[in-house]
Formats: sequence, structure tokens, C-alpha cells
Amino acid sequence: MSTRREFFSNATAFGVLAALGRVPLLAEDGSMTIAAVGDCLITRRFDHDDAATLALLRAIRGADAAFANVEMTFPEPHMAPAPTGACGDLNNSAEGPLAEELQWAGFDIVSTANNHSLDYGEAGMFATADKLERVGIAHAGTGRNLADATAPAFYDSRRGRVALIACASTIRPWSLAADGNNEIPGRPGVNPLRFRTSYKLPPAQLKSLQEISRALLPHAEAPLVPEPQGQGITFLGNRFVAGEPAAVLTAPDDADLARITAAVQRAARNADLVMVSIHAHESDGLREIPAAFLVDFAHRCIDAGAHMFVGHGPHILRGIEIYKQRPIFYSLGNFIFEAESMRQIPHEIYERCRISGNDPSDFFDRAMKGFADAAYWESIVARVDFRGHQPAAISRVLSPSSKILRAPAAERRCLPNLPPPRKSWNELLVYHSRSELASPSAMAREWSNSADDSAVYVRRR
Repeated sequence: MSTRREFFSNATAFGVLAALGRVPLLAEDGSMTIAAVGDCLITRRFDHDDAATLALLRAIRGADAAFANVEMTFPEPHMAPAPTGACGDLNNSAEGPLAEELQWAGFDIVSTANNHSLDYGEAGMFATADKLERVGIAHAGTGRNLADATAPAFYDSRRGRVALIACASTIRPWSLAADGNNEIPGRPGVNPLRFRTSYKLPPAQLKSLQEISRALLPHAEAPLVPEPQGQGITFLGNRFVAGEPAAVLTAPDDADLARITAAVQRAARNADLVMVSIHAHESDGLREIPAAFLVDFAHRCIDAGAHMFVGHGPHILRGIEIYKQRPIFYSLGNFIFEAESMRQIPHEIYERCRISGNDPSDFFDRAMKGFADAAYWESIVARVDFRGHQPAAISRVLSPSSKILRAPAAERRCLPNLPPPRKSWNELLVYHSRSELASPSAMAREWSNSADDSAVYVRRR
């Protein structure tokens, strides 16, 4: 397992960037600016007259394309909620013209792939997509079947075409999209990136586990799917292998990885800039550290032709990596977090949480205790200035902090003009390239408190 110090400090070496091999369609100067934020749990309209909000939104509206993850469903009143799991596993829903609000804020292209995509079933998923489409917001990550959910979405900006492939690793099992065949139609749902997990144990401990397995399950039936060949055992549905030191090992599912990277390659032939987005809660021990399969997946997407990789889902900030001169944001935190403002929640959640009555505040008073940590209320808007398909500058323009926790629930949301987060941008920028194309002498990382919040990652020419 990685340590916090290793993740925030280690540098890594990267290979040489491959040529795109096609005629660019970018603006004549080869420039394009992308703005990206993390999770948007929107339930209320923006304050259209608030000066601070308008100043923040200028950073989004001023980009050639702006991205967000819409972690909210916009179902119609007659649509029923899907069953969820534990007490805190909520059905996210919002009423009113909130797709219009996202469009007013300046968002152009969004992910709809996350663990809440089907909170109101397939009907709610399609209703959300329809409302986004009506206001001209392109979306990716959910669809009529697996092929549709995997397919890139496109946004034609004034400076060039942007493609988005969106997926999720944190999803409810019944929400996965599936392809059909000549006899049975495909299933609507989310574009998944599944992953394999195995547990590495020292040989002596693995031998003990084998003895325990034989003692507890002496007549275990052979599994329908053959177990992996080689050293190791499967015990209670989990795979254990020998090795030092003990660790949890994760790797992306081969079929999902091949399908998604093929979509990236397709998008690279039809767009000027390609983004990949993933909704992922999974960590490597510490919540700030992405699971190993996410790092591998991000690298493979950029190898396939993505110019920018954006993660979201854990509701906290994670590190930023520059891989082959292209940015990977492992998590941008919460941009809009207004779950407490939902008008009502499904009745079965009250029963599951043993709450009498039907006041959603009683539920949120309990559920939001888990979000008391200031880390959940830190966020950034990342702006990437591309020049000829390469990032020339990356800057942050928003940093809410724990001050927001002191606000009443009715006012609590990610707001602009709050103090900087506990982690500086340089701590978030966890890796830098040592390749010839982007050596330390050719790059600089700077922290700025100036009004225009100038670039903190600059490629020197």
C-alpha cells in the first residue's frame, strides 16, 4: 500500500508523446481552454445576482468547454425510486429547471456515469439525459445499452471539437449497461470500469488460510467460472496470493479496459481534444490515494489518445499527475454539494435508518455527520490551457474550505471566495515528468495568491 508521503512526493518518469497522426482542427493558434470541476449534487438554483458566484462562473464560462459530473437525477414526479442499500445510501433526485441552471452556469459537456445514475431506474436515467439535451449540454457515460453508454459525446466549441468518454467504477451492480444480441435487447445503464481485487499475503499466512479453508469448507463445490491458474487460493469469494509484503492488489478488468480505450481511440480521430472521466470512490488505503487500478487506467487512456483525465467520486481532492505531458486529476472534489436540500427522500430509507416520521432533515442530520471533515468541503475548478494538443498551463480558481461547515444547512454549499485549502496546489501536483520533452528544467510549478490566480503548472517554451 502506498503511503501518504510517497503519493504526495514521488516523481515518476514518462515516455515520449506519440503524434496524433491527423490534421488538427483547432483554432489557428492551436489553443483551447478546458475548465473542469468534480461532483455536482445540485438541488437548488444559483443566485443569479451574487457577485462572488458570478465571478466564479466567469472562470467556467470563459473556457472553450467546461466539464462537470452530474451526480443527480432529474426524474419526473411519477417515476419511482430504485432500491438502494444501507441507511446512508440515498436516492439522489432534484426538481425544477436544474439542467437549465447548469447550462446558465456555463457547463457544456458532462458525465452522467456514477453510482446515482439509476437512482430512479432507467426512466429516471433517460429523463436526466433528456433534460440535459434540451438545454444543449452534451453528456456521456449512460445510454440505451453498453455500446451507447461507452460511446463518446462531442461538444463543438468555437475553437474546436471536444470529446468525452465517461465511466464509473463505483456503481450498483444492477445499474451496469449491457449489450444485446439478435434475440435479447441490450440493457440501459452505466458504462462500467470493473476491476479485479486480490489480497497478497506472506507465504506462511497463505498456508494458514489454506488450512482454514479446508477445515471450514471441506466439500466446497467447484465454481462455475474456473479459478485463475497459478499460486493462490479463492476463499469466501476472494482471491489470495503469496507475496511480501501483505497488500491489496487491484487491476482494471481487461474487457472493460479494451472497450473504453477503443472508444478513446475512436474519439481521437473525430475530435481535437479528448477527455476521459471516471467516478471512483476506491482508494489505496488512505482516502486521498487512488486505488492502483485507477492509476493504471488513467495512464492507459492517455496512451490511447486522451488529452486530459478527470476523476471524481470520493468527494475530496486527490492528487494531480502530469503523465506524458498530459494532466490527470484523480479527484476534483465537490463543486456543488446540496444533498441536504432535497425536498423528500424515499420512505424505505426512513425505515432502514429507523427514523420515525418523514422529515428529511432527520435523515440528513444523521447522514451528514460523515461529511463533517473539512476535506469534504475543499474543491477546485481546474483550467487547462492547451496549445497544439499539449497543456501549456494549469491553474486553480476556487478553493472552498472548512469555513462552510459553520453555515446553516439551508445555506451550505461549495461557495467561492473562501480561504485556501489545507493542501497547497504543489502538494496536489504529485508527479512531474522527467522525460526529455518535459524535464524539470523545462517546467515550473508555482503557487500564486494573485487575483487572477495565475498558472501553477507551466510548460516553458
